Amino acid sequence: MFAYSLPKWNAKLNIKALSIVTTIIYILTTLPLLVVGLYNWPSADDMSLALETYRCYKSTGNVIATFFTAFKVGFNEYMSWMGYFFSNVMFCYSPSIFGERWYVLVAFEMLGILTFGVCYFFNALFVKALRSDKHLANIASMLTLTVIVQCMPEGLSRVESFYWYSGAINYMFMFSMALFWLGLMIRTVYEADSKARFRKILWACFWGFWLGGANYMTALQCAICSVLIIVIFFMYKAGKATIEVYDGAGSAVTVNTRTVTDKPGQAKDFEKIWIPAGINLLGFMASCFAPGNATREALVEGFGAVKSIFIAILYSYNMMITVYTRWEILAAAALMIVVSWKMAGIIRHRFQHPFIFSAFAFGLSASNMVPPLYALANLEAGRLMSIIFAEYIVMLMLTVFYVTAWARQTLFSSDEKHSENVVAFSNVSSSMIISCAVFIIFGSALCVYDNPQYYSASAAFSDLVSGDAATYLKESRERLEILSDPSVTKAVLLPYSAQPKMLYFDDITKDKDYWINSIMARYYEKDSVVIGGSN
Repeated sequence: MFAYSLPKWNAKLNIKALSIVTTIIYILTTLPLLVVGLYNWPSADDMSLALETYRCYKSTGNVIATFFTAFKVGFNEYMSWMGYFFSNVMFCYSPSIFGERWYVLVAFEMLGILTFGVCYFFNALFVKALRSDKHLANIASMLTLTVIVQCMPEGLSRVESFYWYSGAINYMFMFSMALFWLGLMIRTVYEADSKARFRKILWACFWGFWLGGANYMTALQCAICSVLIIVIFFMYKAGKATIEVYDGAGSAVTVNTRTVTDKPGQAKDFEKIWIPAGINLLGFMASCFAPGNATREALVEGFGAVKSIFIAILYSYNMMITVYTRWEILAAAALMIVVSWKMAGIIRHRFQHPFIFSAFAFGLSASNMVPPLYALANLEAGRLMSIIFAEYIVMLMLTVFYVTAWARQTLFSSDEKHSENVVAFSNVSSSMIISCAVFIIFGSALCVYDNPQYYSASAAFSDLVSGDAATYLKESRERLEILSDPSVTKAVLLPYSAQPKMLYFDDITKDKDYWINSIMARYYEKDSVVIGGSN
């Protein structure tokens, strides 16, 4: 045998600095998606779901009247077609109702709300409830967001989650709002100020009802969380469960209704948490029993409820293991282990049920698939796959955190003093972070070289460099000139010569009766619209 020595890594990464670096990385990798979004253009359902608000603004120029028109349309849809009333209203607010050029805002809106939802939820959970470090919570948020955005499955999942308004507003927007609502629910108990807790519970009631009328994937998951909250509340009231809150001095207090009479204000506000949870369930029931659902159900055929549940479990295993869990996601999970290990040294709460939490995380991810399987018997649409993937990444990161925290607390004594250094990572942790970062950079370079569509940022950059995005916008504007000409009653449009991978959803055909042709003709008040000639 032989012995050798290598230079030792003695540096300790500063936590705040790493938080800033991960934020910058997320912003820089998101910039190509925002830039390519400047070439975006409305298509398909954008011209049918927002038709009434478009006509209202076009005829009146009144923003307020246009705003309330959406509620009228939403009610009509609720009564005649589909029950998710929140989505019905939001469909009508496509930026294109004020002019096609405003459609560039879609990418900013969707990426913005996703960023806000994840950050708000992670901050509420890790900082407000568990009293961890805000910079560590931000690192976890940026890591999760980067994976969701950049590793989104190729093809229509990216288009329909960030660029096609009618798909994104019903799925990615609602998913992000659900994370925001869960963050609100946490803050109704753990905000330090009583007035802030009161404001949060009012907002939680308001948004809880509306999210009951989101797409059924998101609405079902919110309803599941509401049921669990109510069950925990009744267990607490029966003396079968305790909650951890903080007193005026910021010290953790375990509260049980049968043993504690002088409760901290946070415990008293916890006793009101059933209200927003109940209101969310009322909204969900209002959506499920909408008169219009019967009309739509008659046109589709899915699996039965029990079969849908079993297939969802099967699909969850298949998608998570064989489709979603690529090498870079495993590397990101390894980084999350390091961050979680650090947080576990600060958090006072004891984590005792890793297997139960892992089963819950998997079950919640699987429940995401049940509504489309029950209604349509498939998960083919990119907009469905986008939030299934996003949900999986969030639950994966939370599971990694929980198991890591449990492992650290199990390895060390329960009376371990919480004197964790909150300024910097240890030498070992810093080495692991650097190693993972180098591995990701090197592997990403190889993958992008082989496939420019591998990451969302590289796909967006490819659309920009190739000129496909610019050509798509130019030809869309040329089409608009024809569609805006009142002397043209039967519009013949040239086909797109470029179909950018990040922007293109669907298009009209030579058949004037094709559904997109029909809605485009109605939107621009033409007798017919068809594709003709070549570009």
